[in-house]
Amino acid sequence: MEKSEVKYTFYFFVCAALLIIAYAAVYAFLGQGLFSHCDYDSYTRQAAAWWEGRASLPGDVSWLELAYCNGNYYVSFPPFPSVAQFVLYPFFGMNTPDNLVNTLFALGSFALIYRFLIRRGYGDFSASLFALLMTLGSNLFYMSVTGWVWFAAQTQGFFFSVLAVSLIFSENKTAWYFSFLSLGIAFACRPFQLVYLPALLYMLYRNLGKGKGFIRTCARCVKYALPLAAVGAAVAGYNLMRFGNIFEFGHNYLPEFEKAPQFSLSYIPDNFLETLKLPEINNGTVNWPMFNGTLFFLVNPVFIMLAASLARRFGRLEAVYAACFLIHFTLLLTHKTMGGFQFGSRYLVDMIPFMLIVFERDESFKTLRSGALALLTFLTVIGIVINVWGAVWYYPLLKSGA
Repeated sequence: MEKSEVKYTFYFFVCAALLIIAYAAVYAFLGQGLFSHCDYDSYTRQAAAWWEGRASLPGDVSWLELAYCNGNYYVSFPPFPSVAQFVLYPFFGMNTPDNLVNTLFALGSFALIYRFLIRRGYGDFSASLFALLMTLGSNLFYMSVTGWVWFAAQTQGFFFSVLAVSLIFSENKTAWYFSFLSLGIAFACRPFQLVYLPALLYMLYRNLGKGKGFIRTCARCVKYALPLAAVGAAVAGYNLMRFGNIFEFGHNYLPEFEKAPQFSLSYIPDNFLETLKLPEINNGTVNWPMFNGTLFFLVNPVFIMLAASLARRFGRLEAVYAACFLIHFTLLLTHKTMGGFQFGSRYLVDMIPFMLIVFERDESFKTLRSGALALLTFLTVIGIVINVWGAVWYYPLLKSGA
């Protein structure tokens, strides 16, 4: 349960300022205005169609991944990110500030992580560094400087996953309903986020247990999960309406999956090796792999913090979390690609928010003993340098066609 009141201290404002400065610098470098619109705007187009009472788009857009089914074109991604665009559309029309939307969700994630860790007994310095490591020091940063459709779902899924973890630890029982609602929204952004349902249910069971008995406690859990079920039903209905299949989001109607399945166990070995690729150095120049990823814990060093934390403590909750983690990782590896063109290893960013379940119980990170302080500080600096540099390197290089 909650332990400490939230205080926004000097360290929080310094780290928040660093994050905002990094966004401002990359926006300026890319020549991107604060309210600029992104051409990769599938979700804006879907929102416009909703305002017109349609689920399908008016026609094809060659540079977007649109599903073609029964003579109509549809957005081929989980639908929730269009909700933000739906709210903005009456004010901005097709020129919605979707770059800023992604950035604001990342900034919100930073504030949520700090708030959660402070409430769980972290000091202001350690909570601020952790929040910075998980946002500016991860691939979330480069994804959240633009409004690309591929990144909108990830940044919003990240935010709502952090919110789901934060709320399940609340003393307020009403917050537990919103925890499962947040997980549902995260699912409607990134479907594999649903694999962490057992971890949330286990924590809910602990919250409700207190000698009530197994069957009775499980029965009491059901009502709190109803918001998740409602979101799932809405998404299933939307899929059924468009594609005649409650499980179909639209990707199977893309040309690239006509001859090869979207998911297959046969993809796992090669995809696993993709997550371990190192950058190459030629004549003093560092060349990062631009397709399917890079060594995941180099560009997302928070994974190293997770390994250190699990090595120190591995109780029942950590075991439940680890099972969810391994299932998530395996499912990501079954996809035909590991995210296509990118800097870093963006699919694995989806795994970062639920690490808070483990970090919440790590006393070494809360008190920042000398070894933990050195590791956290070092990895945060490394993560920030790599990911800010990566954003500056990636977008101009991709635009030039190199």
